[in-house]
Amino acid sequence: MALSKDVIMQNMQRFGGAMYTPVILFAFFGLTVAVSIVCKNTGLLGSIAAQGTVWYDFWYVVEQGAWTVFAQMPILFAIAVPIGFAKKEPARCAMESFVIYMLFNYFIAGFLTLHADMFGVDYSQAAGPGTGLAMIANIKTLDMGMLGAIFIACCTAFLHNHFYDTDIPDWLGIFKGPAFVVAIGFVVMIPMALIFCFVWPAVQHA
Repeated sequence: MALSKDVIMQNMQRFGGAMYTPVILFAFFGLTVAVSIVCKNTGLLGSIAAQGTVWYDFWYVVEQGAWTVFAQMPILFAIAVPIGFAKKEPARCAMESFVIYMLFNYFIAGFLTLHADMFGVDYSQAAGPGTGLAMIANIKTLDMGMLGAIFIACCTAFLHNHFYDTDIPDWLGIFKGPAFVVAIGFVVMIPMALIFCFVWPAVQHA
């Protein structure tokens, strides 16, 4: 029982550390967004902050950049979370996670393009709040937020830890390591995407 508790605590600590990796960026980017908004406030700064001035244009551009982390949080978590779970080569695991997360969303988009009605999804509408759809790296997919990204990141870390060092014939050596993990992820994400197409819309409408 003590060993079981130790294992559970260790896994919880690793999960907490994995979550902390992307969160550390929030403070800087959140502060930058706030400063940018304040610097465009004509009520505080007068005409210098009016639209069309160099001052306004500068802070407008700064604000657009400051939204990067918040606008791309699913991708950020998909890349950062595996760093805390990978037992070796965490950087390569992060790359694998990004590719597999993109695969997952492309497969969902493919299923919805062909059979959206079967899944109870109106795929013809533009992605946005209240539609159940979101744009991830220019892919119109189900809006799963960070939960979907974290789930796929954890799946990738599992695949990485189990298959990264798999021995394969020398003539297939080019597929060893990250390529092999991504290839397995490719196969796994097809049924995974199909399952989410059935399950997630029901969760959204619940």
